[in-house]
Amino acid sequence: MEIRRDILIVDDDKQVREVLHQIFLTAGYNCRLATDGREGVAMFRSAHPPLTVTDLKMPNMTGIELLQQVREVDQDAAVIVLTGAADVKTAIESLKLGAYDFIMKPVNVDELLIAADRALERRQLLIERRQYQAMLESRVEQATHHLAAAYRELESTYRTTLEALGSALDTRDVGTESHSRRVHGYALATAREYGMPEAELADLAHGVLLHDIGKIGIPDAILLKPGPLTADEWRTMRTHPEIGRRLIEKIPFLRGAVPIVYSHHEKWDGSGYPRGLRAEDIPVGARIFSVVDAFDAMTFDRPYSKAIPFDAAKSELKRCAGAHFDPEVVEAFLRVPESLLEEIRRRSLEP
Repeated sequence: MEIRRDILIVDDDKQVREVLHQIFLTAGYNCRLATDGREGVAMFRSAHPPLTVTDLKMPNMTGIELLQQVREVDQDAAVIVLTGAADVKTAIESLKLGAYDFIMKPVNVDELLIAADRALERRQLLIERRQYQAMLESRVEQATHHLAAAYRELESTYRTTLEALGSALDTRDVGTESHSRRVHGYALATAREYGMPEAELADLAHGVLLHDIGKIGIPDAILLKPGPLTADEWRTMRTHPEIGRRLIEKIPFLRGAVPIVYSHHEKWDGSGYPRGLRAEDIPVGARIFSVVDAFDAMTFDRPYSKAIPFDAAKSELKRCAGAHFDPEVVEAFLRVPESLLEEIRRRSLEP
């Protein structure tokens, strides 16, 4: 970027002002001249020259006051102060206020021009650095936006894939069509009533959708058997939580779902499987799942049972609270508006 060689010269001494004018004019600068500080500030506000050379001692407004006002208008303004020997202390103070340099009178022409060139170069570097920083911040913001969009798209893809897998598992298990979609909705609604942190809801959702993924490893002859299972068949069926755990625990984004997949058949009184966990030793996601899973099983037709009304199912949950179910989770589920339960059920049946 080409550096503007515009200069404002401020000095109340006409002879000094004209000498400075000739020095900078000869050096290729476009010059503006002001007879005192007030006129200098007015010219600066109008033209915004990149470089100002000012005397310190002037009537009406000192060079220090001019410096302060110029820097308020343009933080990058390059200002060189001219001073006599008696004003050195004041000149040093001007550096603290943002002046680029001070030059002792009588001025040395070469020293003055070198200082002017360096002041303009420094000003240009400051501007370019700030522009570069702004560009970097803009690019980071854009990259962050694109990354966030990509992450949301990836999350959506994961969720769609998990829903499809959950639906596939439902269709393999006779009588459980759309079961995972309903239980997914019930579980999230209950978790919010229970006070589960939002950050944990994704793991809950994944676990609910994949709770029966271990049934992939159960033979169809057992899984689809229309009649009661034998003792040996039950032992095989009860291995599906362990199979499910092994299937998903090595997938990083699904590790948070493992407690639900592995523990969704545990019971509050310790009579469940596979580990016989009791009460709060059971992961909270699994405790939530067991309540909403039972509710869905009771309120939707299955080959081995007919659906009962919502009120009757809720009464059964209350009866089993403290035995099969965590009483606090049951209370949380009962606080979910029935209209929301009906909406979840309706949506689960949509294509």
